Amino acid sequence: MISKLIQRTFLATVFVIITASYSLSDNNPQRIVSLSPNLTQVIYALGYLDQIVGVTIYDEYPTEVKDLPKVGGWINPNYEAILVLKPDLVVLMKDQDISFGDKLRSLGLKTFTAKSNDSIADIIQSITELGIILGKEEEAQKLTDHIDTKLNQIEEKTKSLNKQSVLIVVGRNPGTLEDIYVIGRNNYIDELITLAGGENVVKNERNALKITKEAIFSFDPDVIIEINHQKMDKEDEILEIWSSLNQVDAVKNNQVHILSSKVLLHPSQRIVDGAQILSDILHPELKKKYGNHN
Repeated sequence: MISKLIQRTFLATVFVIITASYSLSDNNPQRIVSLSPNLTQVIYALGYLDQIVGVTIYDEYPTEVKDLPKVGGWINPNYEAILVLKPDLVVLMKDQDISFGDKLRSLGLKTFTAKSNDSIADIIQSITELGIILGKEEEAQKLTDHIDTKLNQIEEKTKSLNKQSVLIVVGRNPGTLEDIYVIGRNNYIDELITLAGGENVVKNERNALKITKEAIFSFDPDVIIEINHQKMDKEDEILEIWSSLNQVDAVKNNQVHILSSKVLLHPSQRIVDGAQILSDILHPELKKKYGNHN
């Protein structure tokens, strides 16, 4: 399944590259400002990290980026800080380009806009395109092949198992079960859930949406996964908060899992790690059978 997505991705690449302001006839960029952490991660995986001269305040992987100059947030870049760094390329995502791409280009900056991250195919396409722009086509091919292989291996191990219904929580008011934000259907995380042997209880086609705690009773998931990357509460406190929903199967059966890592939220090559984490939670018997899957 994934390999077919990759094949279609390569066919689409030429059309997307033509719309980017960075021409394939230009020399490979030597001073890059990355305005999205996932693109920073891809550039790192392609062996081009040394050419990144600026990143957002949210970049934290790999650890080397923490020492790089910061150029603002994901939706509010600092144009002055970017210009000071004199980049020959600024990389950003499609949603960012819609908001401020024209502003960057009006300042004389060359940009590369990656496709959205709504699907695994989108992520693969971004890796492929960056490989071309950076002169790292071979590395990009190896990386996408690796992703393809690993995701298919996970899918092969889980496809005959009973699907675990799962609710993934990505935000809520600290200390409460109010303003709960969960993963919907129209995104790559939903695809990873399926690959990992699960079924998203949320059927809404939006990327993410806010629900009430009462809705969780109707969902009645087998497993609840909360991504608590901001460390709003300690794990024992979080479990205590969820214990109020003791009529929900996941709570009743001690299947509320807290992830402090943001790896699942990064639409880069790290989706392989995210899929594996999901598989280990939803089907721990596989971890016992196959070990750490390295």
